[in-house]
Amino acid sequence: MYVNPVYLKIAMEEIRKLNETTYLIDVTGTVTVSFKLEDSFINEIDKVVKSLNYTNRSDLIRDAIEAYLRYLKQNERSINT
Repeated sequence: MYVNPVYLKIAMEEIRKLNETTYLIDVTGTVTVSFKLEDSFINEIDKVVKSLNYTNRSDLIRDAIEAYLRYLKQNERSINT
């Protein structure tokens, strides 16, 4: 397979080798966060993903975290004023 050397140089800046089998690819400026959840919680998340027509769990969790952070900021303003 031919790879354009200019593209390879740019791409290599976005790829970091973590170990022999894992690479971190930063193409959007996002960071991958990994954590464990109980099976029952995952089942509930999957139900919400399906019922609200999310593409995947990550999109739902991202939206939920953003909404919660907005909630915290709004309540912080209310408490401090």
